[in-house]
Amino acid sequence: MRHLSDSFRKEFNNTMLVNLLWEAAHTLTVIEFEAKILEIEEISQDAAYWIRRVPPRLWATAYFEGTRFGHLTANIVESLNTWLLEASGLPIIQMMECIRRQLMTWFNERRETSMQWTSILVPSAERCVAEALERARTYQVLRANEAEFEVISHEGTNIVDIRNRCCLCRGWQLFGLPCAHAVAALLSCRQNVHRFTESCFTVATYRKTYSQTIHPIPDKTLWNELSDGDPNASKAVEVIINPPKSLRPPGRPRKKRVRAEDRGRAKRVVHCSRCNQTGHFRTTCAAPI
Repeated sequence: MRHLSDSFRKEFNNTMLVNLLWEAAHTLTVIEFEAKILEIEEISQDAAYWIRRVPPRLWATAYFEGTRFGHLTANIVESLNTWLLEASGLPIIQMMECIRRQLMTWFNERRETSMQWTSILVPSAERCVAEALERARTYQVLRANEAEFEVISHEGTNIVDIRNRCCLCRGWQLFGLPCAHAVAALLSCRQNVHRFTESCFTVATYRKTYSQTIHPIPDKTLWNELSDGDPNASKAVEVIINPPKSLRPPGRPRKKRVRAEDRGRAKRVVHCSRCNQTGHFRTTCAAPI
């Protein structure tokens, strides 16, 4: 979504349109999504046409079929890539050691932090549930059967099915946490709201994620010495890494075809200036480096 937003801003350079684009991306239902697109169209028909050319299933929450957990960008991955940029310029062993040390530190920090949590859910999820609880107290709940509820609020009426963990607003399905309508329905039948959250939001799952230890490794000058003194150490295997067979020639690969005018024509012997062999050019040379 971030890349789409940047391209949209470069094309139209209008902050109001960009904000409406993000609002459209965050909407939970198709009706709300189309309403935002119409707002964009009122300002600029070209902008609306530009947006409609991009399939909404690729960026809009309303058209997402699975559980999105509230994420519209790849910022988590991008933040790791930014940190890896410095390590990627190091030789292979130093690069791996740099990554291992950072991961070892992160795992330990997260383990220690999670041991201080006393709630069932991680803090960010706990805050979302607390906000939903606050809003749910003002809703009116009508029960249809053991699983279906009609929840009435100042925003309108929504249908909640606690058996299938879904709400007509689609907030429960998309975020993995009960929305305010679902919380109101669960409270009306004396259910524990935390039992109806995705397991990835629990403190137990968080601790399990970082439960394994990335162990320290001594200086590489001691690797052979420690290996020789360890009866359980496996025998070192000499690995020879050869260079790649060839560099891929620049440009698009040429499509081989037989043209009518070439039939019956005498072939000219060509010479490669890279490997000094005949039969091909430098750009198509596949000889080892």
